[in-house]
Amino acid sequence: MIAGRYARAAKSLLLLLPLLASTSLHGQAGNFAAPEAPATQSGYGEDLLPRDEKDRAALLHTIAFDATVYGMSAYLHYEQLYRQVFDRGSDNYTGFNRFAHDRNLAGPDYATFKVPNTDTLYSTAWIDLSKGPVEIDIPATQLKYFTLNIFDIFGNPSNLSDRTIGFEGGRFLLVPRDWSGTPPEGVRIYRAATPQLWILMRAFAQSDSDVQKARAFQDAVRIIVPQGVGMANESGIPAPPPPAPGAIGYLRVLDYVLRADGWQPGEDALVSRFRPIGILGDKEFDPDALSPSARAAIESGYTAALAMLTRAKSQLGEPTGTGWMKVNKGVYGFNYVRRSVINIAGLGANVREENASYTTFVDGKGAVLDGASSRYTLRLQTPPPVNSFWSVTLYDAKTFALYPNPLNRYLISDRTKGLKVQKDGSIDIRIQHKAPVGGNWLPAPAGPFFVVIRAYGPKPEMLNGHWLPPAITQEQGGR
Repeated sequence: MIAGRYARAAKSLLLLLPLLASTSLHGQAGNFAAPEAPATQSGYGEDLLPRDEKDRAALLHTIAFDATVYGMSAYLHYEQLYRQVFDRGSDNYTGFNRFAHDRNLAGPDYATFKVPNTDTLYSTAWIDLSKGPVEIDIPATQLKYFTLNIFDIFGNPSNLSDRTIGFEGGRFLLVPRDWSGTPPEGVRIYRAATPQLWILMRAFAQSDSDVQKARAFQDAVRIIVPQGVGMANESGIPAPPPPAPGAIGYLRVLDYVLRADGWQPGEDALVSRFRPIGILGDKEFDPDALSPSARAAIESGYTAALAMLTRAKSQLGEPTGTGWMKVNKGVYGFNYVRRSVINIAGLGANVREENASYTTFVDGKGAVLDGASSRYTLRLQTPPPVNSFWSVTLYDAKTFALYPNPLNRYLISDRTKGLKVQKDGSIDIRIQHKAPVGGNWLPAPAGPFFVVIRAYGPKPEMLNGHWLPPAITQEQGGR
């Protein structure tokens, strides 16, 4: 019996020897290559969809959940793109490749995006590179600060700013990532990650003279498009669907964005996984092709993901130990939850090298900031170390908008008129609903609010964490 088994094993080994020898020799020669998978087995073909109804629903729920986490930032940028580029009835309509300028600092009714600063004038433009490069000309300026903050459709930022190019300005050719042409003499190349780009320009403005200079700078920045390229639907990108709430509206937009803009290198496997829910199929997303059970599973996955992302807003950044969160923004890589949550909180988040920021919804003891029941003080023993300027801005926690108040004061900064500085150089900021007796008053609503510290041109001690904001303390007794 045993001998018979040995004989059969020896015979099997003899049959395998030619194959083993062949593999070994190929390996030694260095020319072994794995066979290519047949086209029907490629990673872009249709994956197996479970026949069991519960299994299929669970899988579609999971895929919809992941697709929502992955693409929510693109959806939010797309909402703004649609209003500015394709919706001719919108107050924000400009079409592609043309700036819309805000001529005044943001106030409580600012609607372009949430959590705006009130330190700079904003300008916005959507650029279309589908028909070729677009040139941006930036003039020399004496402004204290400026940036052309450029975002791809997923919200990944970069900058043409005084930090990156100086105050002398220059000419820049925005090109698609696969472009291989030669730029005109004296023009530098900016290689874009996606064909559709959002430019959020910020120009420093505080005093009336600053505002005039900022407006002049806005007018002097030029977008130069190739001959024959239009400003709106005449671009090489087809007119997209209008954004709509819910899973179906979301997936329709995601399908459009991925077809028009592509995705990051290294994301092929992830993106191809979305095919069972109708993304990147042979035809554009069609909700009618989904069965009622599939649609229910997809709606459930979308709803669960959106709820998770919304709850995670309070986790943005790293705790400082004083109630503040150091906001880690602008560099996302494959961290899709962080990218989505940052953009749900507000579009336009820049890299820390341009604007280091801290946010808090609580005082130093962890209690929610609420102007209806409490008064607070923020004592800056040492003001934020910056090369440009800093500000402390208050927002309504229910609306994420600036709080309207009789003073029209939305921030305290190093430029605030009448700023009171202590003999030791410290600055006390009084944060409360009713006006205090003296002091630097930052008006708060009779309800929950949050505070953001912005440091433009942060110095190394801020970037490396040696400077941290102190806790906001709750005051006791009368005014």
